[in-house]
Amino acid sequence: MVMIDRLSWALFFALACVAGALAAIMMVTTFSDVVMRYFFNRPIAGAFEVTEISMGLIVFFALPLMIRERENIVVTILYDRFPAPVRRAATTVTDLICAGLCGFIAWRMWLYGERLLRSNEITLELRVPKGAVAQSMSVLLLVGGVAFLICALRAFAGSDEGPVRPIGNQEKI
Repeated sequence: MVMIDRLSWALFFALACVAGALAAIMMVTTFSDVVMRYFFNRPIAGAFEVTEISMGLIVFFALPLMIRERENIVVTILYDRFPAPVRRAATTVTDLICAGLCGFIAWRMWLYGERLLRSNEITLELRVPKGAVAQSMSVLLLVGGVAFLICALRAFAGSDEGPVRPIGNQEKI
């Protein structure tokens, strides 16, 4: 399990770094487009599409690390009142359900991407195939499903605290 933890963390961190690079590209593109538009009256062709595609991809590239590190928003009204074995079982079942949902949505998104590719749907200015973007998001969502499976294994083995962290690690708001 330690090997899977290390390899998955490295992969998910690399994907999150790609999300960070996309965010930087999006910021530079937006800044440059604003400067070119307002000072030189020459907007950058396709800047809107770069921003649009990047925003979608950022979410899906960052998703696996967010899942693995349990950085998502959770509601724990009763969860922390349950005994440890019940919390562990609930976390395992919830993670398995989420993995299944990610797999199902990834499958449907892949099929939607195929349909977009068959109909030759492309963006207006940069002519990026929309189906390829949808299918890449589908693959990344499937990786998110794998992250949920890893979390389920960790919870089942008792090496994962689940959605509630020890009091010392809580962020103060």
